[in-house]
Amino acid sequence: MNYIKSGLLLLTLVSSIAHALLEVSIVKTQEDSFPIVIAPFKVGGGAESGAIIANIISDNLNRSGQFNAISTSKPITNQIDFGYWKQQKKDAIVFGRVEKVSEKVFNIFIYVYDVYSQKQLYAKKIAIHNTGTRRIAHYLSDRIYYILLGQKGSFDTRLTYVTVSDEDKKGQTYYQLEISDSDGHNSQAVVKSRYPILSPAWSPDQNKIAYVSFINGRSEVFIKYPFMRLKSLKLPKFDGIASAPAWHPSGESLAMTISNKGNKDIYRYHLKSKKLERLTTNVAIDTEANFSPDGNSIAFTSNRTGQVQIYIKNLNSGKIKRATFEGSYNSKPVFSPDGKQLALVHRVGKDYRVALLDIKSRDLTVLTQNKLDESPYFSPNGGMIIFSTNRNNKGVLSVISLYNDQIVELAQKDGEVREPSWSNYSKQ
Repeated sequence: MNYIKSGLLLLTLVSSIAHALLEVSIVKTQEDSFPIVIAPFKVGGGAESGAIIANIISDNLNRSGQFNAISTSKPITNQIDFGYWKQQKKDAIVFGRVEKVSEKVFNIFIYVYDVYSQKQLYAKKIAIHNTGTRRIAHYLSDRIYYILLGQKGSFDTRLTYVTVSDEDKKGQTYYQLEISDSDGHNSQAVVKSRYPILSPAWSPDQNKIAYVSFINGRSEVFIKYPFMRLKSLKLPKFDGIASAPAWHPSGESLAMTISNKGNKDIYRYHLKSKKLERLTTNVAIDTEANFSPDGNSIAFTSNRTGQVQIYIKNLNSGKIKRATFEGSYNSKPVFSPDGKQLALVHRVGKDYRVALLDIKSRDLTVLTQNKLDESPYFSPNGGMIIFSTNRNNKGVLSVISLYNDQIVELAQKDGEVREPSWSNYSKQ
């Protein structure tokens, strides 16, 4: 078993935009990331968003663990002193400018240069609405990530999670289903309830969220349309309580746990035909299913051997094989985007920690050193894992980079944050 050690240096990310539900801090452990300079965008014509865009890009790249992005105090123009930046051991430079076209429209120009070859790697002009500053900064972050690393970024994406507020004067606790940008900004509550909300999961097209609610006095699965004025759709009242929904990659069906006559098994509900298909049949508890990226398999948690372990079922052949063998407790499996690994919760002594399982080799790597980690979920590019943990008796979200074990904590300002899910790439 491999253990990755976490450092203790906390670097606070400073944001220039309000409406941030989550306070972001980085725990740095290594300095082997890509050295890059992000200069403030030069502003013209009354535009005010130049520094904001640069800050968002810098924060995004640093949060990935792949970059060591620093800022300059002044904008950079086309007259670049490559010799100076080479002495500073920087590999790339990003700069640009913002020009005001009208009261609501701006043009953004961005340039990326390689310091050592002195070649322009990227140049683009983009027209944006004045409400789209953060969105375009996330888009540009993804472009820079791809240009310099040859891999997709995960910045122009969204999170969903559950927040639990402190009790009010009447002693009532409130639950909210929240969505936000990948950095925790632009947060909004799409469901508010006095009853527990659990297990939110983005649909593959990013237009729906499946979740569990106890609003009717029992565990039931609902589907929320966060970008449309539609009421949440409640799935049928099955013979038993339903929980732990997970989307098929096609978006046409959901796996879920249904407790029928006290026995929990995994079922697949087809949304169009409204047919329910049983996927596991065992006297033990089978739960927490997650589809493989190709949709041909599910990973799930079961205690069928007397221990809590993870199993994988091939939906074509029907064969079930045990996936985890290290330790007596492994749960909450989630496939990586390439289908080669599982993120999961692994017990070490009395502690529950996020771990990574190589499905083929069965190698298990413990990623964290916390006491109570829950609900790991991969970023869409597979480079990060978001999870919930307990810090000072309070639920917070954390993101760990799989490149250099950097940890980012997203702490709720009030109350607790639980059960995150990371969306697929945006199609809007």
